[in-house]
Amino acid sequence: MENWLATSPWLGIILWMIVYISDYYLTIHSARGFREIKHFHFEGSFELTPQYQKDVDSLNPISKRHITLLLVYSLVIYLLWWLCIRLFYLPWAYELYLGMFLLMEVAVHMRHFRNIFLIRELRKGNGVDGEIHYRKWFSYRVSMFDFILFGILFLIVFLLTLSPFFLGGAIMCFGIAFRHSRLSKKVKSESQQNIEAK
Repeated sequence: MENWLATSPWLGIILWMIVYISDYYLTIHSARGFREIKHFHFEGSFELTPQYQKDVDSLNPISKRHITLLLVYSLVIYLLWWLCIRLFYLPWAYELYLGMFLLMEVAVHMRHFRNIFLIRELRKGNGVDGEIHYRKWFSYRVSMFDFILFGILFLIVFLLTLSPFFLGGAIMCFGIAFRHSRLSKKVKSESQQNIEAK
């Protein structure tokens, strides 16, 4: 399949635009759902990516930052295709990069679908009693573990198929897991310092 995606830049760009747009709107949908059911409370923001927190917290249907990054990343995909396919003819490199973009979004979408299922079940009632408060550092920690699991899954598929597309997905998922691990430690440390300062 990834060989087919490498035949034209537009296939990758269109897929990227679809998943990137749906990622934002599924985030808004989940944030609104968790706010309405009132069983879960997230310290700071439901959104973990700092540049989107303000838009998600205000349930903004249109985000200028999201549109800007959508266009920038689409241009990056086009440039990568041109460099890897047209200039140097390294299709495996383009497939690797495209896997980083698209499979990262697959992992994110699976989390969105889990949240939507959870919200829908909680709206039916009787499944959960009381309230749960997520500390920001703990949210990052849970996210880190999710991305490690997806990274392992994509790595296993790579080892079975030797597909650079899945290697790219594994690299990106492990990279995000590492970043969220660092953010978790940073936020937890800052929180403890604030408590000690009081």
